[in-house]
Amino acid sequence: MSSNSFYLEIGMDELEIHLHTMPFAAVFFNGQGHIVEANAILLQATGHTYEEIKQKTYQDLFVTKDSFEAWLSYCDIMRERFLQTPRSLLRLKSGETCMCDLMIYRGNGEDAIHYIILPGIQEAQGPDAFPSIYQQIVREINLGIILLSKEARILEISNKACTILGVRKTEVINKTIEEAFPGMGEEQGFISSSLLSGVTVSDKPYSWNNGEQRFELIVDSDVFRDAAGQIKGGYYIFKNITNMRSLEEKIERSDRLAMIGQIAAGTAHEIRNPLTSINGFLQMMRESLEKAGMQKEKSYTDIMLMEIKRINDLVSEFLLLSKQKKIQYKLVDIKQVMCEILPIVKNEALLQGIEVRMEQEEYLPHIMGDGELLKQVFLNISKNGIEAMGGKGELTVRIVSNHGNLEITIHDSGQGIPPYLADKIFEPFFTTKENGTGLGLPVCQKIIHDMGGSIRVSSKGFGTTFHIILPSC
Repeated sequence: MSSNSFYLEIGMDELEIHLHTMPFAAVFFNGQGHIVEANAILLQATGHTYEEIKQKTYQDLFVTKDSFEAWLSYCDIMRERFLQTPRSLLRLKSGETCMCDLMIYRGNGEDAIHYIILPGIQEAQGPDAFPSIYQQIVREINLGIILLSKEARILEISNKACTILGVRKTEVINKTIEEAFPGMGEEQGFISSSLLSGVTVSDKPYSWNNGEQRFELIVDSDVFRDAAGQIKGGYYIFKNITNMRSLEEKIERSDRLAMIGQIAAGTAHEIRNPLTSINGFLQMMRESLEKAGMQKEKSYTDIMLMEIKRINDLVSEFLLLSKQKKIQYKLVDIKQVMCEILPIVKNEALLQGIEVRMEQEEYLPHIMGDGELLKQVFLNISKNGIEAMGGKGELTVRIVSNHGNLEITIHDSGQGIPPYLADKIFEPFFTTKENGTGLGLPVCQKIIHDMGGSIRVSSKGFGTTFHIILPSC
């Protein structure tokens, strides 16, 4: 393969991916010899930051007095005429130089990009270098790892750490902690140059948000010392335990629901018996007051009967949280379930001035579950969405088949749920409604979980969306 055919076969986007995944130091030059891109290994080798290296030319990087074209031509002659690998002295930020082999792939045209690989450089140069086997472990391990020099500059960072912190490796190599993460304050961050003063942590939990995703982390840090006990560098190691923390929260929530269910099952009978008697006598009193023409007093009994009904409804919701409610499992057609509740939802929406839109795929597989309980879930969430819009907006129900599951999304165009409340809405007794019980969504969650599914809420931008996932048959 000739140097020019390299560019004919690989596009610029693919070439840049190749640059950053290359296991050797590599750099792009434009036609004037200015650096336009470099990978992390070259940064580690030279000691420059990404911003610094992009201000350099070929003469800043290599020892030569020739023009850029003459230097490239000389390298071509060495390879083609004398069958020798072109070599050059690489300039390091420290002022030192090191001899290195060059592999040069030249582009065509005025806007050509020239790609130079330094195959002999696979690790950082100088006293702070780490052996390549350790670098490979750091790059590939499923842990966040950051290695620091004694000046608190980042010598190495694992791919997992880049993902969690939301950075590119080239953006942080050779920068200090403060330069690499300027927004990371002591009160919210877990990476600090104070580590080099001996301030270490062990198994310390942190919550971190990189702007797109929140992570729950367990962090360890320590320093490297030489034989004289002087600090020569340090490291941070952190593990993403978000899924584990989420599982713990689900178990805690399940335990709370089970406890509430046990209390409810034990007290429901004792509550309902006197309520039944009170309800019966009040109805008799209501009839007597009506016959006597005592309308004002009759209205009081109407209020009491309504409140008794509310207590009964609350007890019924309590009972749904009991340890195990028998689900009548059978094949369920979600389309049919939705058809049966849609008129109820539309009538409720019409009274509130809300539009309802239904979207579903033409073919949807059946699920194994309880259709009546699913109606309760969909009605509850739909009603919540209608109430959240305050008399104006659109409720969208969408059903799709997705990787062996059915996904039902119910979206309202209301104001949305604040992030600090999103984690609480499935907790028993938590409610933002004036007359709410805070049991509707916990009951819905239990029903879905008992059927082997999951339910979550998202509220990004405008409105709120409930995602219900159920395994299909």
